[in-house]
Amino acid sequence: MPFHYGRSRFQCGLLILAVFAFALSQGSPVGATAREQQDQEERDAHERWARMHLEDPRPPVDDETLELMDRIRRDKFDQILPQVMRDRGIDMWIHVVREGDWDPLGYNLGSNEGVFIFTDRGGDRIERAVLGNSAPFIDEIDAYDIVVRPDFEIPLGAFPAGRMYLPDFYSRGGYEWPGGPKTELDFRFQGVGEFVAERDPEKIAVNFLDELGSAVIYELPRLRPDGISHTDFNLLMSALGDTYAERVVSSEYLVLDYFARPVKSEFELYAQIRADIDQRVRGALDSIEPGVTRVADVDAEFSVTDKNGRRQGGDHVIQGGDFLKFADGHQSGGYMDGEWWKYGNFHEVVDMYAYVLAEGETEPRAHLQRAWADALAVRKILEDNVKAGRTAAETFEILKREIRDAGFVYVDMQDIDRTSAPDKTFVPIDLHAAGPGIYAPRIGPLGPDWQRNIVLPMYHHFYLEYWVDVAIPEWGAGESLNMRFHDGAMATEEGVEYFFPPPTEILLVR
Repeated sequence: MPFHYGRSRFQCGLLILAVFAFALSQGSPVGATAREQQDQEERDAHERWARMHLEDPRPPVDDETLELMDRIRRDKFDQILPQVMRDRGIDMWIHVVREGDWDPLGYNLGSNEGVFIFTDRGGDRIERAVLGNSAPFIDEIDAYDIVVRPDFEIPLGAFPAGRMYLPDFYSRGGYEWPGGPKTELDFRFQGVGEFVAERDPEKIAVNFLDELGSAVIYELPRLRPDGISHTDFNLLMSALGDTYAERVVSSEYLVLDYFARPVKSEFELYAQIRADIDQRVRGALDSIEPGVTRVADVDAEFSVTDKNGRRQGGDHVIQGGDFLKFADGHQSGGYMDGEWWKYGNFHEVVDMYAYVLAEGETEPRAHLQRAWADALAVRKILEDNVKAGRTAAETFEILKREIRDAGFVYVDMQDIDRTSAPDKTFVPIDLHAAGPGIYAPRIGPLGPDWQRNIVLPMYHHFYLEYWVDVAIPEWGAGESLNMRFHDGAMATEEGVEYFFPPPTEILLVR
């Protein structure tokens, strides 16, 4: 069991939330004065702050799913962390998450603030510690051996020797806090130097980048091991002292390896996410009444190509001959707008397709079946040739050759030119790493070269993302249908496996 210094901020925050809730329940009376309205707005703001910082910040899922997410964290700490630290020769990993400066790794570590210290002290596990202010539920997830929080008595007899949140101070009976010569910078890394010296690590990894920059263009903010600020880095080096500061290196490769190697419990969660997506899409299809339902009436993100190959907008009445593409899920970076995405830093994005049967039809039209057959043929090539143990670059070359040998035209997405081969199917690919990572290892033309120079580990979790741009002469000369596929998969020594079956057919709307 972990041991703790200090009182849980969650316990302290309950009283504040109760007070705020009572105040809010009173509401603003009709005809309230400007002062009363201002007071109400301040109470609203305080409640939002308290809920953000003091309530359990974990994703809003059911208890069973929450326990699965906590188990993933423990499994990663137990099974993957010793491997990657020892493979990289790291004795201690320090990851600094500054309060109020959200770090995408927070979901995975279990708190959006704190100084996380992982130490290899021998044996079959890594010691896990959190120093400084951290999320209240850190005490409950049974993932850390040591949780150290600042604590002091109220009323204050002297200038406090540590940091405390103002609501915590109030909840303990404090009224006015003292001014003085010190600031939070004086206590930011309190106790860290002693903690590190006691363990005497030879090599310390810290969350800054040294070599592994992201792509120059395109990519959304992603999990990068460089969240430490310049101020915090200097304060940390000062706390460590010259001896240990000289042993500091970037944690970039460590973090990359940590997320490239999944655990079984992760695939359980991704299968659940994928099942949710499948259910939502099928539910959207069930809501469509051909000839009546407009595109805008359907609660889903999808596009419509009509029987003549033309894209249709929100006022279009869905009817026989329409081809529907659904895109559901959430991209990495979803930690920034988690209002509707309930799975925190676990992401999945899927494309599914459906056809609206016209009167007398029992299956999609021939040109759509032809396009779908090409899509499945390309998928089989990818499934057979993406294998653990090869670099992404080696795999990329193999895939391009196999795609061409099968009679397709491999091409980068931006280079599709149907005039060069008007009757052929063009195939771009981008098989990048899944989860919260930074796309690497990456099988495809996008991103910097270092992403392709990494070996695919066993059960590497990635997206089988590819396109087929298929000629459809039935729609007119030079016309084509472009379909993207984006399915979570894992690489084994024998090829690709799935935690949830990818789409194998065009769904039908009757």
